[in-house]
Amino acid sequence: MSKYRKMFQIPYYDADKYRRATPIAILTYLGETSGAHTDHIGFGVDKLQALNYGWMLNRWKVKIHRYPNVKENITIETWTSGVDKFYATREFIIYDEKAIEIGRASTVWIFLNMEKKRPIRVPVEFIEAINPIEEKTFDDFYDFKKEIKIEEYIDFHVRRSDIDYNNHVNNTKYLSWMLETIPEYIYENYMLDEFEILYKKETTYGNTILSGSNEINKSDDLHKYFHNILDKDNKDNHSMGVTKWKNINK
Repeated sequence: MSKYRKMFQIPYYDADKYRRATPIAILTYLGETSGAHTDHIGFGVDKLQALNYGWMLNRWKVKIHRYPNVKENITIETWTSGVDKFYATREFIIYDEKAIEIGRASTVWIFLNMEKKRPIRVPVEFIEAINPIEEKTFDDFYDFKKEIKIEEYIDFHVRRSDIDYNNHVNNTKYLSWMLETIPEYIYENYMLDEFEILYKKETTYGNTILSGSNEINKSDDLHKYFHNILDKDNKDNHSMGVTKWKNINK
């Protein structure tokens, strides 16, 4: 199957004070494109739910060269790059109105039996419909096995508005919680140039989570942070991430 494309126009409510799309908005558009593609090939959410199947997002890697402005039209291209047992990888490229690449992303998904909450092999008929294209947007990924200590955390209460159609916390919320730990000076003078998120365990409505970060690289041009999200009560690890911030004044 050929690659799939979907166009978006950036609304004001998805922009920051500089009238640029936020990282959270970008993740949302990527997710919408992924869902539209699966609908297009006949295995969308409704079909999967009827079969007690579902996809669980395991990992993001996103690189942004430029954040689009309010009212700007962007096009997101996506394709499945591989299927291995119960894993699938999906790639994205973001283009501006002049067909110039302004960002790219890669995701890893786990195929689940939703009733048993267990990974299962992707059915052959799904793979045939997906027809993977062996083309990757990234060759390297962060090794989250590294032990990095975080001293301070801030807490967040999981709200009803954080829950999506799967009755889980929407994946974009984890990035939002991570970004809240970034110092204001960095947020004002640097652009979130690249980030990776690894999802370990779901959290649910009513829980309180802890979000913390530790700077692991620092220079005038680039700051890099490691992030961790824990359950406040039992300290279970829900998610880890890395964010890279590029100086916007150079």
